[in-house]
Parts: sequence; C-alpha cells; structure tokens
Amino acid sequence: MVGKGYPTRLMGIINLSPESFYSTSVTSPALIVDRALKMERDGAEILDIGGVSTAPPDIYGTSPVSEEEEFKRVTTAMDQLREVIDIPISIDTMSARVAEAALDRGADVINDVSGMKHDSRMARVVAKWDVPVVIMACCSGPCTTVGDTINALQDSLRIAHQAGISQEKIIIDPGIGFGRPPEEDVRVLRDLRRFALFGHPVLVGVSRKSFIGRLLGGRPPGQRLTGTVAATAIAVVNGADIIRAHDIGEAVDTIRIAMAIRGREVFTERILLFEGMREFEVEVLLEHIGTSETIRKSLARKGVMLNVYLREVVPAAALILKQEMLALGGDAAYHHDTIDCSIPLTDVLLMGTPTQVLRLSEKIRVMKYFGLSNLGENLQKLLEERAAEQGV
Repeated sequence: MVGKGYPTRLMGIINLSPESFYSTSVTSPALIVDRALKMERDGAEILDIGGVSTAPPDIYGTSPVSEEEEFKRVTTAMDQLREVIDIPISIDTMSARVAEAALDRGADVINDVSGMKHDSRMARVVAKWDVPVVIMACCSGPCTTVGDTINALQDSLRIAHQAGISQEKIIIDPGIGFGRPPEEDVRVLRDLRRFALFGHPVLVGVSRKSFIGRLLGGRPPGQRLTGTVAATAIAVVNGADIIRAHDIGEAVDTIRIAMAIRGREVFTERILLFEGMREFEVEVLLEHIGTSETIRKSLARKGVMLNVYLREVVPAAALILKQEMLALGGDAAYHHDTIDCSIPLTDVLLMGTPTQVLRLSEKIRVMKYFGLSNLGENLQKLLEERAAEQGV
C-alpha cells in the first residue's frame, strides 16, 4: 500500500537503455536478474524497468529509440524477471503497445512520463487492465513554473477520468528534472506538499538529476550521489510517497531518517487536516471539490492566514493597527503595557487573511501620523513580493 498513513516506498530503477543519461545504471540482459534481485535484497519495494531513456534530449543529448527496440527490451526483461521477483514491477514507457505487452507478462504498474498524452491508447490500456499508473506532469511547452506543472497534471487527470481509470489507481509525479530551469525544480521540491492536494500518492524522482549537477557546479551524474541524498531527504520530509532511485542502499537509509523527521500526518478516513496553506493550494482543493471557477480566487484568499510581525511600533500606531484589523475581521497583538502608553515602542503581530492584511496596508498608507504611512507602504511591498514568489 502507498499514500497517506503508509511509509514512503522505494522504487528501484533498472535501465535497459544504453542511451540513458546515467550510463552506470544501464543493465545488460545478461545481468538484469542479478541487478533486480540485489535491489530487492537491498530494500527496493518496486522495480521500474525502462526500455528507452526518457531524459530530456535537449539536456542530455539522448538518441531516440524505435518502439520495436523498446518492445524487445521490455518483453525480454519481463520474461526473465517475473518468475524470480516477488515485488511489484513497474514499466517506464509512453507506448501503449509496450505497456500492454508488459502487463500481459505480469507487470503491475505503468509509469508514463508523458502523463498519457503521447499515446492516445495508453489511458484505455491502463483502464482495461485496471492497474496503478504513474502520470508525470508533461507540459505542451516548458514547465517553467509550479503552476504550469499543476496545470499539466490536471490535464492528465482529466484524461484518466475520461478513460475510466480508477482514482485509487493514480499516482502523480511532478516531473523533477524534465526540462525546467534548476531553480524551478528546487521550487517544486520545496513546494511538494502542493501536489498531495490532488488526493493521489506522489512519486518523486531526483536521483542524479540535472538540477543537482547544476547546483553543485556542473558535476556529472556519477558525482551527484551526495546531492541526491540531500534532495531525497527533502522530498520525503515534504511528503513524497514513493522515491524513485538508482542507489538503493543509500535511499533506504535516507528515507528512514527523513520519515522520522517528517513525523505523523494528521488525518482520518474521511477528514484531512491541512496547515500553513497558501492561496494556490486552497484553489486546488476548491477545484477538486467542484467549487465554481468564478469564486475560487476570492475563497482561496479566505482560506489562508498570515502572521505579520512588525518591529518597534509606537503605542499609538499599535492601537490603531489593532482597531483597523478588528474592523477587517482579523486581529493584532502587542505588549501588555501598550494601552496606557507606558513603553516607548512595542512589536506588533498582525493576524489575518491576505485580503485583510492588504486592505489594512491600503488604509494606513494614507495615515500621515505615527509612522503608519511608511508601515503601509512596506507592508504592501512585502505582499507584492509574496504574490510574485508564489504566483498568486
């Protein structure tokens, strides 16, 4: 089982493609059984078999492989492995023909990096066999923002729904390392909890990816293990349900430590508790439950609470801030000696929704006393920076 309430699972990568970006991971037909059995012994809970490299050609210069060659590689591997491997086998393919042949030979999962957009038959094949499917965010153009990634996944989820694929069988993959600028891959990793809002388990593959190499000064795949361990730990702490990895021993230890840090998630069978959400995340939830598109943005702003800490405010200004926040439906707190003005300065904590705090900033910007105008301008600037950072 995978998802909420279960530990993060480990998927071991078996590359059958000599054109793979990480040549050390390539497994020849003669060694595939030994490689698979070793991964199983080392702690892999799923094997992911790929007959062609799916790494972005513009980054790694990988060569295309014919569907016939992919078919041959994958079916040969399945014929060798199914009788000797006890753990589930996933097939990394965008081809419905390859997927169906592998399923016919005992494969358990389909992993489609195109999000079932490359081959129009893929969704029907998955629905027919009623197997779990990993759908990766695949944008029509570059996935340059987290929003692009979310939209690409929503498109693939619609394809799955229209084909009749069971919601319980869907796993999503944000597609780290597939053509984004490295800073956007970092942002996806940082904001990984957003993807759990879809209600499906989240698979993350960071193993020796290009963004790690770039962050480490241009290191090649063979020198990215330490960076991979760090990124894997962050992914697990941020909610990854499945980690796809080349280095099983290191990944097992990393997941164990990261799971201990992540701690217990708060939910029941019918209730999920979300804390510290942002507008975009609330919007995803609102769309998921079917809220009208015309009111999602305004509702999303009500679903977020900001705590804004102001330093060294004169007592008179603090009292006005409190009064204005209460009038807007929020609140403010200050030092207990502020009311009788027996202290020269106090820090203030504003508590309210983004809309309430924005309206406060607009109101106090025109107040030319007690430094309120300057506070309002700075507050508005911070809110604008926050909106730009989060794409809201």
